[in-house]
Amino acid sequence: MGKKELGIGIVLAVSFIALLGLMMSPIVDGKNFIAYADERFDTYAKHSSYFIPEIKSEAGKFQSAVSLEIDMKSEESAKKTSMLYADFAEQKGSKVVVNGKLGDILVLALNDAEKGYHNDERYFEEKYGMSAKETLYLWHTSLGLIAKKLEQEQRFEESLFIKTQILMRAIEPAYNFYGLEATPIDIMGGVLLIFYVIYTLWWGFAIYFIFEGIGIKVKKAKSKKEV
Repeated sequence: MGKKELGIGIVLAVSFIALLGLMMSPIVDGKNFIAYADERFDTYAKHSSYFIPEIKSEAGKFQSAVSLEIDMKSEESAKKTSMLYADFAEQKGSKVVVNGKLGDILVLALNDAEKGYHNDERYFEEKYGMSAKETLYLWHTSLGLIAKKLEQEQRFEESLFIKTQILMRAIEPAYNFYGLEATPIDIMGGVLLIFYVIYTLWWGFAIYFIFEGIGIKVKKAKSKKEV
């Protein structure tokens, strides 16, 4: 047994756990350090996921007409969804009948995604009488159903554009990061990243020295020779 290695390992492990306990305490604006760091990284992620203007310019090119029916499962959802589509949709019970140029419909969705990205709750309340997140959720659900319908009609390019661009790169970031301010990466981001790397290595070395101290060593397995 190596007392020196064991001692180093125990000190590293105890200090790691003590620091973890401190980070779990509300020490930054009433939040614990882990929650603060996660939120900080989310603001950086939001800043790097803003693609709405370029997607909107691409969406305008899809000027082919769509005429289809989607099932929103309830009359209330159908009513709210038809509001989003303005003159391009009509409610029929729990279903919504959509008619219009696809590009024009997608631009409506992107306009709302833009407002959601910028946390403009008043816009949604005044225009639809709904919260931003409910509006974006209904857009995501209804456009997902439209994408499936288009795929069934073998309109694969339009379906793929809705799924990979409108939903994944516009509506989902606006929904997931709603309420956060987009922040470009700064010095604090670099400091947090370096800290996480060091803190991870800290625990790794603690385990390594403890194992060394109690005589447990990892050795490379000997290769078997074929006869």
